[in-house]
Amino acid sequence: MAAIWRRAWRSKKVSSTGRGYGDGALPPIHGSSGSSTNTSGTRTTLTLSTSAYTTSSEPVRDEEEESGMELRQEEVVKTRRHMRGLVEEFRAGADGNATAPDRWLSELHVAWLLRPADAEPELGASGQRILVPRETRSWILALQVIRTSVRTCLSGLYSDDEATVGPPAAVPEFVKFLKVTLLKMLTFVDAIVALDPLNVDGASSQQHVSSSSVVLVVMEAAEKVRALLDVRHALSAASQHIMIAFCSSPYVQSTKVADDIGGLLSAQLCKLDQAIRDTFDHIRTAVARSLDDDYSPRATGATQTTLLQSSPAIHKVTRSVTNYINTVLSTEALLTANYARHQGDTSSLTTLTMEVVGSLEEELARVSQSFPDQSLRIIFLINNSYLIRQLLDTSWPPRLLDLTYLRFSNSLTNRIDRYIQSYLQVTWAPVLECLHNPTFRCFTRDSPLPKFESKFQSTYAAQKLWKVPDPELRKRLREAIIEKVVSGFKEYLEDHNSITRGVTPQEVEEILQELFEG
Repeated sequence: MAAIWRRAWRSKKVSSTGRGYGDGALPPIHGSSGSSTNTSGTRTTLTLSTSAYTTSSEPVRDEEEESGMELRQEEVVKTRRHMRGLVEEFRAGADGNATAPDRWLSELHVAWLLRPADAEPELGASGQRILVPRETRSWILALQVIRTSVRTCLSGLYSDDEATVGPPAAVPEFVKFLKVTLLKMLTFVDAIVALDPLNVDGASSQQHVSSSSVVLVVMEAAEKVRALLDVRHALSAASQHIMIAFCSSPYVQSTKVADDIGGLLSAQLCKLDQAIRDTFDHIRTAVARSLDDDYSPRATGATQTTLLQSSPAIHKVTRSVTNYINTVLSTEALLTANYARHQGDTSSLTTLTMEVVGSLEEELARVSQSFPDQSLRIIFLINNSYLIRQLLDTSWPPRLLDLTYLRFSNSLTNRIDRYIQSYLQVTWAPVLECLHNPTFRCFTRDSPLPKFESKFQSTYAAQKLWKVPDPELRKRLREAIIEKVVSGFKEYLEDHNSITRGVTPQEVEEILQELFEG
């Protein structure tokens, strides 16, 4: 890409002195209206689906990867010829029912931009209109063709036989045509920004949003974030290319031309940035409200009964929110190459993500208080916190490892460690206490061993079917319990020179290996 720009710049310097186009006119373009919007060699990997949170391994391609999008030399003439025809048609106001910008958009396969906004909308679970993947993908491809066409027309690259073609179109007319086209294209930005999967505009702070409902709307919110990020990436690249073409072209005599176009594109980028921030904030609010309503004293008796009898597995809202975060984090190239770079550092995006996670953790801690068993409460927190940390450890983009993230990650790790220690103290320390009553004597009527075995069996029976979904976490918990219980049991037997007639330390260890299978 850089080499192409250098060749274009050298050619522009020659053409500006040798061809005499310093009067503000475009270089000669054939008057044919034949179309050439070849996008061969290009592809986008944008994937939007409300059924899965998978991201293609290749996000929208950056400048170097899009070298295949560059028009071959023989296509330059065709492109400029077609653009001249469109500009002349635009200047003459031809085809009254289909203006030149509209015709170009139709050729670029985005004629759906010209339809009324309320024509056959698709509704998601939230009742809001949703955008299908095809719309976003076709819009991005159209924008890539537009940016390449602008650079081609203003680059100064031409063939010798082009010089004999009639009078050139004026740059001001070309700029007007481009601006009208961009305004029509940018209605798509307004459309995705206006999407309201969380129904923020219609929901009051007191409106009930159940956890089952929030799972659906969070999925749609994730799709909105994905679309915002992909569109922002494409628009940022197009803005850069178009501005370079205007600022380096010898045919553009006024900086106001570049300022007008640049201001238009910059405003849309700011709008997308704000929409990304707002969506993060709204998702945090929705999660908090749904958990508050489902587990507050206002909840139904059936809900409370289900909660009290439930296993401390991963909460469905936790899984939904972590899937949402994973969707965003998986688009690493978009985040690091565009959003973070545009903001000047990575702290703003990191802070937004951490706020969502922090809010979820606070609500889960409050929800856990509804469990009647303290051990069950702690396992619930361990399960959910571990899933969050696992997501961040495996999905967080390396180039976003700033101090804010590292501090949060360390605090989350320390919190999980404290949960585990609290669980051991609350659950298994009382079992070992049966062995340390100084008034007992081994194998007498009041021997502590039967009490130890009874307490151990009752504790094990109560927790055997509790669910710890993650294999590594399950292994870690078992090892911690075995270290505490078996070691304490062995120590007691050694200190008292005793041989147990009941369960042995080895049997205790084997039994504990069956915990948390669910």
